[in-house]
Amino acid sequence: MSKAKGHTNGNSIVVVESDGLFYMIHGDITYVDEALYENKLSVVFDDLGAARETLNRVREFISNHPTVYCSTHTPQGYENLEARRVMDLNHPVPTVFEEVEFNKKKASSKYVCSICGYVYDPAEHDGVAFEELPDDWKCPRCKRPKDKFNKA
Repeated sequence: MSKAKGHTNGNSIVVVESDGLFYMIHGDITYVDEALYENKLSVVFDDLGAARETLNRVREFISNHPTVYCSTHTPQGYENLEARRVMDLNHPVPTVFEEVEFNKKKASSKYVCSICGYVYDPAEHDGVAFEELPDDWKCPRCKRPKDKFNKA
């Protein structure tokens, strides 16, 4: 098990080797395989630099080892496990998510707290954009500052 800094404090990765295959089990490095293929971070992260470094390390490991990628937020995780499908970053496996145009998702005006997951939605706050909130505004759930929020 190794630390996977960036998403949240304590995020980790487990890599198991069996019969020449490596199985990478993780929670939130990416939510879906398309993000790994496209080299995109999860929506929520506590430390952008650390999250980027972790994703880079994961991609390097996968490029150098036959790895079955087991994400926990998508059916792809158990599908990859059941099929013993080795991740090939240069040849994406077609998935259901491609049909919803994962890479062309329109940005929203919502922001997500990287600590507790609270979603700030301007529609629920009289149309006040997140960017217009005062600098000393705090998350109503965990009381963390604005800089702990990421655009959804």
